[in-house]
Amino acid sequence: MRGKLRKKKLKGGKLSLYLDYYPPVWNPHNKRFTRREFLNLYVHANPVTPLEVKENKLYSEIAEKIYIKRMKALMLEENGLFNKDSLDADFFLYAKSFIREKQRENVDTTHYETAVKYLHKWMGDHCKFRHIDEIFLQKFKQFLLNTHSLKSKHTKLSQNTAASYYDKFTIIVKEAYLDRFLPEDYTSRVKRIGNIDTHRQILDDAELKLLIQNPVDDDTVFRSSIFALLTGFRFSAIKILKWSDLHYSTPLDSWYAYIVDPKPGRSFKHYISKQAYGILGEKPEDDGLVFPDLNYSRTRTKLQDWFSSVGLKDKAKFHNWRHKYATDLIEKGEDIYVVSKMLNHKHVKTTQIYAQVPDVTRAKAANKAIYDHLN
Repeated sequence: MRGKLRKKKLKGGKLSLYLDYYPPVWNPHNKRFTRREFLNLYVHANPVTPLEVKENKLYSEIAEKIYIKRMKALMLEENGLFNKDSLDADFFLYAKSFIREKQRENVDTTHYETAVKYLHKWMGDHCKFRHIDEIFLQKFKQFLLNTHSLKSKHTKLSQNTAASYYDKFTIIVKEAYLDRFLPEDYTSRVKRIGNIDTHRQILDDAELKLLIQNPVDDDTVFRSSIFALLTGFRFSAIKILKWSDLHYSTPLDSWYAYIVDPKPGRSFKHYISKQAYGILGEKPEDDGLVFPDLNYSRTRTKLQDWFSSVGLKDKAKFHNWRHKYATDLIEKGEDIYVVSKMLNHKHVKTTQIYAQVPDVTRAKAANKAIYDHLN
Protein backbone atom coordinates (compact mmCIF):
# COMPACT_ATOMS: atom_id res chain seq x y z
CA MET A 1 0.00 0.00 0.00
CA ARG A 2 1.42 3.35 -1.07
CA GLY A 3 0.13 6.89 -0.77
CA LYS A 4 1.40 10.31 -1.65
CA LEU A 5 0.40 13.87 -0.85
CA ARG A 6 -0.16 15.72 -4.11
CA LYS A 7 -1.37 19.09 -5.40
CA LYS A 8 -3.91 19.84 -8.11
CA LYS A 9 -3.74 23.17 -9.90
CA LEU A 10 -6.98 25.17 -9.78
CA LYS A 11 -8.20 28.24 -11.56
CA GLY A 12 -7.36 31.40 -9.66
CA GLY A 13 -3.79 30.53 -8.73
CA LYS A 14 -4.43 28.03 -5.93
CA LEU A 15 -3.50 24.38 -5.46
CA SER A 16 -5.83 21.75 -3.97
CA LEU A 17 -4.12 19.27 -1.64
CA TYR A 18 -5.14 15.63 -1.97
CA LEU A 19 -3.98 12.12 -1.15
CA ASP A 20 -3.23 9.75 -4.01
CA TYR A 21 -3.54 6.05 -3.07
CA TYR A 22 -2.16 3.06 -4.91
CA PRO A 23 -3.77 0.59 -5.11
CA PRO A 24 -7.22 2.19 -4.56
CA VAL A 25 -8.62 2.10 -1.01
CA TRP A 26 -12.15 1.40 0.19
CA ASN A 27 -14.15 4.48 1.21
CA PRO A 28 -16.74 3.35 3.81
CA HIS A 29 -18.79 6.53 3.39
CA ASN A 30 -19.18 6.33 -0.40
CA LYS A 31 -19.12 2.50 -0.42
CA ARG A 32 -16.59 2.31 -3.24
CA PHE A 33 -12.89 2.12 -3.96
CA THR A 34 -11.12 5.40 -4.63
CA ARG A 35 -7.66 6.57 -5.72
CA ARG A 36 -7.96 10.14 -4.49
CA GLU A 37 -9.06 11.84 -1.30
CA PHE A 38 -9.34 15.61 -1.59
CA LEU A 39 -8.70 17.30 1.76
CA ASN A 40 -10.49 20.61 1.18
CA LEU A 41 -7.19 22.33 1.90
CA TYR A 42 -5.79 24.91 -0.52
CA VAL A 43 -2.41 26.64 -0.84
CA HIS A 44 -1.22 29.52 -3.01
CA ALA A 45 0.79 28.47 -6.06
CA ASN A 46 2.89 31.64 -5.82
CA PRO A 47 2.56 33.17 -2.34
CA VAL A 48 3.26 36.89 -2.32
CA THR A 49 2.25 38.34 1.02
CA PRO A 50 3.49 37.14 4.44
CA LEU A 51 -0.08 36.01 5.17
CA GLU A 52 -0.16 33.78 2.09
CA VAL A 53 3.19 32.26 3.12
CA LYS A 54 1.79 31.50 6.61
CA GLU A 55 -1.39 30.01 5.12
CA ASN A 56 0.67 27.72 2.88
CA LYS A 57 2.76 26.55 5.83
CA LEU A 58 -0.29 25.92 8.04
CA TYR A 59 -2.34 24.03 5.46
CA SER A 60 0.67 22.01 4.34
CA GLU A 61 1.34 20.92 7.93
CA ILE A 62 -2.32 19.92 8.38
CA ALA A 63 -2.19 17.92 5.14
CA GLU A 64 1.01 16.16 6.28
CA LYS A 65 -0.64 15.14 9.56
CA ILE A 66 -3.68 13.78 7.72
CA TYR A 67 -1.36 11.87 5.36
CA ILE A 68 0.51 10.26 8.28
CA LYS A 69 -2.79 9.40 9.99
CA ARG A 70 -4.18 7.77 6.83
CA MET A 71 -1.03 5.75 6.20
CA LYS A 72 -1.08 4.51 9.79
CA ALA A 73 -4.70 3.44 9.43
CA LEU A 74 -4.01 1.57 6.19
CA MET A 75 -1.00 -0.26 7.67
CA LEU A 76 -3.04 -1.34 10.69
CA GLU A 77 -5.86 -2.55 8.47
CA GLU A 78 -3.43 -4.41 6.23
CA ASN A 79 -2.17 -6.31 9.25
CA GLY A 80 -5.64 -7.02 10.64
CA LEU A 81 -5.30 -4.58 13.54
CA PHE A 82 -7.97 -2.15 14.72
CA ASN A 83 -7.22 1.53 14.20
CA LYS A 84 -8.13 3.37 17.41
CA ASP A 85 -8.09 6.72 15.59
CA SER A 86 -11.41 5.75 13.99
CA LEU A 87 -13.04 5.99 17.42
CA ASP A 88 -12.75 9.78 17.16
CA ALA A 89 -14.95 9.85 14.06
CA ASP A 90 -18.40 11.45 14.34
CA PHE A 91 -21.21 8.88 14.57
CA PHE A 92 -23.83 11.39 13.39
CA LEU A 93 -21.89 12.04 10.18
CA TYR A 94 -21.59 8.31 9.61
CA ALA A 95 -25.34 7.82 10.24
CA LYS A 96 -26.12 10.61 7.77
CA SER A 97 -23.98 8.91 5.14
CA PHE A 98 -25.62 5.54 5.90
CA ILE A 99 -29.13 6.99 5.50
CA ARG A 100 -28.20 8.74 2.25
CA GLU A 101 -26.97 5.42 0.85
CA LYS A 102 -30.25 3.74 1.84
CA GLN A 103 -32.18 6.51 0.11
CA ARG A 104 -30.20 5.90 -3.08
CA GLU A 105 -31.43 2.29 -2.83
CA ASN A 106 -35.03 3.61 -2.62
CA VAL A 107 -35.38 2.37 0.96
CA ASP A 108 -37.83 4.21 3.21
CA THR A 109 -35.50 5.82 5.77
CA THR A 110 -38.12 7.52 7.96
CA HIS A 111 -37.49 5.31 10.99
CA TYR A 112 -33.70 5.53 10.58
CA GLU A 113 -33.90 9.32 10.55
CA THR A 114 -36.21 9.41 13.57
CA ALA A 115 -33.95 7.03 15.51
CA VAL A 116 -31.03 9.41 14.92
CA LYS A 117 -33.20 12.34 16.06
CA TYR A 118 -33.82 10.58 19.37
CA LEU A 119 -30.08 9.94 19.71
CA HIS A 120 -29.55 13.69 19.16
CA LYS A 121 -32.14 14.39 21.85
CA TRP A 122 -30.28 12.15 24.29
CA MET A 123 -26.65 12.94 23.40
CA GLY A 124 -26.82 16.48 22.06
CA ASP A 125 -24.80 17.38 18.96
CA HIS A 126 -21.73 15.27 19.70
CA CYS A 127 -21.46 11.49 19.55
CA LYS A 128 -18.14 9.84 18.78
CA PHE A 129 -17.65 6.16 18.08
CA ARG A 130 -15.59 5.94 21.29
CA HIS A 131 -18.81 6.62 23.23
CA ILE A 132 -20.48 3.51 21.84
CA ASP A 133 -20.23 0.28 23.81
CA GLU A 134 -22.56 -2.15 25.62
CA ILE A 135 -23.33 0.30 28.43
CA PHE A 136 -24.11 3.02 25.87
CA LEU A 137 -26.58 0.73 24.10
CA GLN A 138 -28.27 -0.22 27.37
CA LYS A 139 -28.65 3.41 28.39
CA PHE A 140 -30.05 4.40 25.00
CA LYS A 141 -32.58 1.59 25.30
CA GLN A 142 -33.73 2.95 28.66
CA PHE A 143 -33.90 6.46 27.25
CA LEU A 144 -36.20 5.33 24.42
CA LEU A 145 -38.41 3.43 26.85
CA ASN A 146 -38.85 6.48 29.07
CA THR A 147 -38.71 9.47 26.75
CA HIS A 148 -41.61 11.42 25.31
CA SER A 149 -42.52 11.56 21.65
CA LEU A 150 -40.81 14.22 19.54
CA LYS A 151 -44.28 15.29 18.45
CA SER A 152 -45.77 15.72 21.92
CA LYS A 153 -44.31 16.35 25.37
CA HIS A 154 -47.37 14.70 26.87
CA THR A 155 -47.07 11.37 25.05
CA LYS A 156 -44.51 8.71 25.88
CA LEU A 157 -43.10 6.48 23.19
CA SER A 158 -44.86 3.13 23.15
CA GLN A 159 -42.65 0.11 23.76
CA ASN A 160 -43.16 -1.18 20.22
CA THR A 161 -42.22 2.21 18.73
CA ALA A 162 -39.14 2.38 20.96
CA ALA A 163 -38.23 -1.13 19.80
CA SER A 164 -38.51 -0.10 16.16
CA TYR A 165 -36.24 2.94 16.59
CA TYR A 166 -33.72 0.98 18.64
CA ASP A 167 -33.58 -1.72 15.95
CA LYS A 168 -32.84 0.88 13.26
CA PHE A 169 -30.12 2.41 15.43
CA THR A 170 -28.45 -0.99 15.97
CA ILE A 171 -28.47 -1.65 12.22
CA ILE A 172 -26.37 1.50 11.75
CA VAL A 173 -24.05 0.50 14.62
CA LYS A 174 -23.60 -2.99 13.16
CA GLU A 175 -22.75 -1.49 9.77
CA ALA A 176 -20.21 0.82 11.45
CA TYR A 177 -18.56 -2.24 12.98
CA LEU A 178 -18.34 -3.89 9.55
CA ASP A 179 -16.77 -0.66 8.25
CA ARG A 180 -14.17 -0.92 11.06
CA PHE A 181 -15.24 2.16 13.00
CA LEU A 182 -15.81 -0.03 16.08
CA PRO A 183 -13.55 -2.78 17.47
CA GLU A 184 -16.45 -5.21 18.02
CA ASP A 185 -20.15 -5.66 17.39
CA TYR A 186 -21.67 -4.55 20.69
CA THR A 187 -25.22 -5.08 19.38
CA SER A 188 -24.72 -8.85 19.48
CA ARG A 189 -24.41 -8.78 23.29
CA VAL A 190 -27.27 -6.41 24.08
CA LYS A 191 -30.84 -7.66 23.87
CA ARG A 192 -33.21 -5.69 21.70
CA ILE A 193 -36.31 -4.07 23.15
CA GLY A 194 -39.05 -6.69 23.11
CA ASN A 195 -42.33 -6.08 21.33
CA ILE A 196 -45.57 -6.48 23.22
CA ASP A 197 -48.86 -7.74 21.82
CA THR A 198 -51.27 -4.91 21.22
CA HIS A 199 -54.90 -4.77 20.24
CA ARG A 200 -54.88 -4.28 16.50
CA GLN A 201 -57.43 -1.82 15.17
CA ILE A 202 -58.50 -3.83 12.13
CA LEU A 203 -61.16 -2.45 9.82
CA ASP A 204 -64.39 -4.41 9.55
CA ASP A 205 -66.42 -4.67 6.33
CA ALA A 206 -68.91 -1.95 7.31
CA GLU A 207 -66.08 0.49 8.09
CA LEU A 208 -64.33 -0.34 4.83
CA LYS A 209 -67.54 0.31 2.89
CA LEU A 210 -67.92 3.65 4.67
CA LEU A 211 -64.41 4.72 3.68
CA ILE A 212 -64.85 3.71 0.04
CA GLN A 213 -68.18 5.53 -0.17
CA ASN A 214 -66.51 8.67 1.24
CA PRO A 215 -63.13 8.75 -0.55
CA VAL A 216 -60.28 11.03 0.42
CA ASP A 217 -59.75 14.14 -1.75
CA ASP A 218 -56.34 12.93 -2.95
CA ASP A 219 -56.26 10.50 -5.89
CA THR A 220 -52.75 9.21 -5.15
CA VAL A 221 -53.53 8.49 -1.49
CA PHE A 222 -56.86 6.85 -2.41
CA ARG A 223 -55.49 4.60 -5.17
CA SER A 224 -52.35 3.61 -3.21
CA SER A 225 -54.58 2.76 -0.22
CA ILE A 226 -56.92 0.57 -2.24
CA PHE A 227 -53.92 -1.05 -3.93
CA ALA A 228 -52.50 -1.86 -0.48
CA LEU A 229 -55.88 -3.27 0.57
CA LEU A 230 -55.99 -5.54 -2.51
CA THR A 231 -52.35 -6.66 -2.38
CA GLY A 232 -51.16 -6.44 1.24
CA PHE A 233 -48.13 -4.38 0.19
CA ARG A 234 -46.49 -2.19 2.81
CA PHE A 235 -46.20 1.53 2.14
CA SER A 236 -42.42 1.18 1.61
CA ALA A 237 -42.99 -1.40 -1.16
CA ILE A 238 -45.67 0.65 -2.92
CA LYS A 239 -43.46 3.74 -2.79
CA ILE A 240 -40.68 2.04 -4.81
CA LEU A 241 -42.93 0.01 -7.12
CA LYS A 242 -42.16 0.62 -10.80
CA TRP A 243 -44.20 -0.27 -13.86
CA SER A 244 -41.29 -2.45 -14.97
CA ASP A 245 -41.80 -4.53 -11.78
CA LEU A 246 -45.26 -5.62 -12.96
CA HIS A 247 -45.58 -8.70 -15.18
CA TYR A 248 -48.36 -10.84 -16.63
CA SER A 249 -48.33 -14.65 -16.57
CA THR A 250 -50.27 -16.01 -19.53
CA PRO A 251 -50.41 -19.64 -18.26
CA LEU A 252 -51.75 -18.47 -14.87
CA ASP A 253 -53.81 -15.60 -16.31
CA SER A 254 -52.56 -13.43 -13.48
CA TRP A 255 -50.53 -10.31 -12.81
CA TYR A 256 -47.59 -10.35 -10.42
CA ALA A 257 -45.02 -7.92 -9.06
CA TYR A 258 -41.36 -8.82 -8.68
CA ILE A 259 -39.51 -6.46 -6.33
CA VAL A 260 -36.99 -6.36 -3.52
CA ASP A 261 -39.27 -5.85 -0.53
CA PRO A 262 -37.63 -2.97 1.44
CA LYS A 263 -38.50 -4.08 4.97
CA PRO A 264 -37.18 -7.66 4.95
CA GLY A 265 -34.78 -6.78 2.13
CA ARG A 266 -35.70 -9.92 0.19
CA SER A 267 -36.71 -10.51 -3.41
CA PHE A 268 -40.45 -10.98 -3.56
CA LYS A 269 -42.67 -12.38 -6.33
CA HIS A 270 -46.20 -11.39 -5.40
CA TYR A 271 -49.30 -12.30 -7.39
CA ILE A 272 -52.00 -9.66 -7.50
CA SER A 273 -55.60 -9.67 -8.75
CA LYS A 274 -56.75 -8.03 -11.97
CA GLN A 275 -58.82 -5.72 -9.78
CA ALA A 276 -55.65 -4.57 -8.01
CA TYR A 277 -53.87 -3.97 -11.32
CA GLY A 278 -56.88 -2.05 -12.60
CA ILE A 279 -56.61 0.40 -9.68
CA LEU A 280 -53.24 1.54 -11.04
CA GLY A 281 -54.78 3.07 -14.13
CA GLU A 282 -53.30 3.23 -17.62
CA LYS A 283 -49.60 2.42 -17.95
CA PRO A 284 -47.55 5.44 -19.13
CA GLU A 285 -44.91 5.22 -21.85
CA ASP A 286 -42.01 5.18 -19.40
CA ASP A 287 -41.32 2.51 -16.77
CA GLY A 288 -41.00 4.91 -13.84
CA LEU A 289 -42.66 4.76 -10.44
CA VAL A 290 -46.29 3.64 -10.33
CA PHE A 291 -47.03 6.29 -7.68
CA PRO A 292 -44.41 9.00 -8.37
CA ASP A 293 -46.10 11.56 -6.09
CA LEU A 294 -46.51 9.23 -3.09
CA ASN A 295 -45.22 10.92 0.06
CA TYR A 296 -45.30 9.41 3.54
CA SER A 297 -45.96 12.64 5.45
CA ARG A 298 -48.76 13.78 3.14
CA THR A 299 -50.28 10.29 3.05
CA ARG A 300 -50.36 10.10 6.85
CA THR A 301 -52.05 13.51 7.10
CA LYS A 302 -54.61 12.68 4.41
CA LEU A 303 -55.38 9.33 6.03
CA GLN A 304 -56.05 11.02 9.36
CA ASP A 305 -58.43 13.49 7.67
CA TRP A 306 -60.12 10.71 5.70
CA PHE A 307 -60.65 8.31 8.59
CA SER A 308 -61.64 11.11 10.98
CA SER A 309 -64.33 12.31 8.56
CA VAL A 310 -66.18 8.99 9.01
CA GLY A 311 -65.47 8.56 12.75
CA LEU A 312 -62.54 6.14 12.42
CA LYS A 313 -59.69 8.34 13.65
CA ASP A 314 -58.12 5.56 15.79
CA LYS A 315 -57.73 3.34 12.73
CA ALA A 316 -56.01 5.91 10.51
CA LYS A 317 -52.87 3.93 9.68
CA PHE A 318 -51.70 2.90 6.23
CA HIS A 319 -50.60 -0.47 7.61
CA ASN A 320 -54.25 -1.23 8.42
CA TRP A 321 -54.84 -1.94 4.72
CA ARG A 322 -52.30 -4.76 5.02
CA HIS A 323 -54.00 -6.00 8.20
CA LYS A 324 -57.36 -6.05 6.43
CA TYR A 325 -55.90 -7.92 3.45
CA ALA A 326 -54.43 -10.63 5.70
CA THR A 327 -57.42 -11.10 8.00
CA ASP A 328 -59.82 -11.28 5.04
CA LEU A 329 -57.77 -14.03 3.40
CA ILE A 330 -57.71 -16.02 6.64
CA GLU A 331 -61.43 -15.49 7.33
CA LYS A 332 -62.19 -16.71 3.80
CA GLY A 333 -60.41 -19.97 4.59
CA GLU A 334 -57.02 -19.42 2.99
CA ASP A 335 -54.24 -21.55 4.49
CA ILE A 336 -52.11 -19.52 6.91
CA TYR A 337 -48.91 -20.79 5.27
CA VAL A 338 -50.08 -19.38 1.92
CA VAL A 339 -50.99 -16.08 3.62
CA SER A 340 -47.52 -15.88 5.16
CA LYS A 341 -46.00 -16.19 1.67
CA MET A 342 -48.38 -13.54 0.31
CA LEU A 343 -47.20 -11.17 3.08
CA ASN A 344 -43.53 -12.11 2.52
CA HIS A 345 -43.18 -13.18 6.14
CA LYS A 346 -40.12 -15.27 6.93
CA HIS A 347 -41.90 -17.20 9.67
CA VAL A 348 -45.53 -18.36 9.86
CA LYS A 349 -45.49 -17.29 13.52
CA THR A 350 -45.46 -13.67 12.35
CA THR A 351 -48.59 -14.29 10.31
CA GLN A 352 -50.44 -15.87 13.23
CA ILE A 353 -51.20 -12.43 14.70
CA TYR A 354 -53.77 -12.09 11.90
CA ALA A 355 -55.35 -15.43 12.72
CA GLN A 356 -57.10 -14.13 15.84
CA VAL A 357 -60.83 -14.76 15.69
CA PRO A 358 -62.63 -11.48 14.88
CA ASP A 359 -65.30 -10.03 17.17
CA VAL A 360 -68.15 -10.68 14.72
CA THR A 361 -67.31 -14.40 14.60
CA ARG A 362 -67.02 -14.63 18.38
CA ALA A 363 -70.36 -12.83 18.80
CA LYS A 364 -72.05 -15.35 16.49
CA ALA A 365 -70.42 -18.22 18.40
CA ALA A 366 -71.62 -16.79 21.73
CA ASN A 367 -75.22 -16.76 20.48
CA LYS A 368 -74.93 -20.43 19.60
CA ALA A 369 -74.12 -21.34 23.21
CA ILE A 370 -77.78 -21.32 24.24
CA TYR A 371 -79.60 -24.11 26.06
CA ASP A 372 -83.35 -24.21 25.48
CA HIS A 373 -84.13 -25.93 28.76
CA LEU A 374 -82.90 -22.89 30.70
CA ASN A 375 -85.67 -20.69 29.26
